[in-house]
Amino acid sequence: MGRKKKKKYWSKKDKVYSVLTVVGIVTCLTVLITHNRKNRAEKLENESFETYGIIEKLRPNVSKSTTTRRDVVYFYFVKNDSVFHKIKYLTNGGIKNLGIKLNESYALKVVESDYGIFDIDFKKRKDTLIDKRKYKVQIYNTTIHRNIIE
Repeated sequence: MGRKKKKKYWSKKDKVYSVLTVVGIVTCLTVLITHNRKNRAEKLENESFETYGIIEKLRPNVSKSTTTRRDVVYFYFVKNDSVFHKIKYLTNGGIKNLGIKLNESYALKVVESDYGIFDIDFKKRKDTLIDKRKYKVQIYNTTIHRNIIE
């Protein structure tokens, strides 16, 4: 008859290494996220231009996951004879709380080198309207985004 194999348990050394690995990964992710946030804010402050965004579609109370919901604001701005369509996500009820309505214009800051970094201020309303149909070049984030707008 053969010998019974002993169950292997984690030693203290294995537990310490696993805890240190998890702490290291969490620390690295935190540093990367903080650096990315700081870099985006710095670009927005130093390398941006000011324009205005016109609201083209509002989707309140859209499901984000099975339990959470959010409001989605679709807007566009014009730069160099092109229309750039963008999406802003707000907390659920944000559209109603801020009083956002279709075809209104708001102050917008966009980073010159990356139009994906922007800040739209829904408290600074402008009395300007640009018809996007006048422009031939329409730039959307994705084809799904294009289908939603059209």
